Amino acid sequence: MKFKLTPLNIVTAMSLVMAGLLIFGKSDITNGVDHQVNGLWIAVCFLAVVISFLSDQIFRKFIPSTFNLWVIECAFIIFTLVFVFILKLSVLSS
Repeated sequence: MKFKLTPLNIVTAMSLVMAGLLIFGKSDITNGVDHQVNGLWIAVCFLAVVISFLSDQIFRKFIPSTFNLWVIECAFIIFTLVFVFILKLSVLSS
């Protein structure tokens, strides 16, 4: 099996590390944030892991070229970040 490093692999690893820090980390990482909010962030991190892993597998199946895979996955990540930022702005403004 050939291993390809892709941007969504990196996002998956960062989400797992963040969830691990929130679960096993000390209280100074959360800066005294309520445990319910901490649990919400853990759930969001694990959701990000599942979504990024599944979308990475789908992109790998349909895009054979590594260069094209990197371009499309980077565009997907940027689009997702912009979409979340726009949603945050629209929710905060209302």
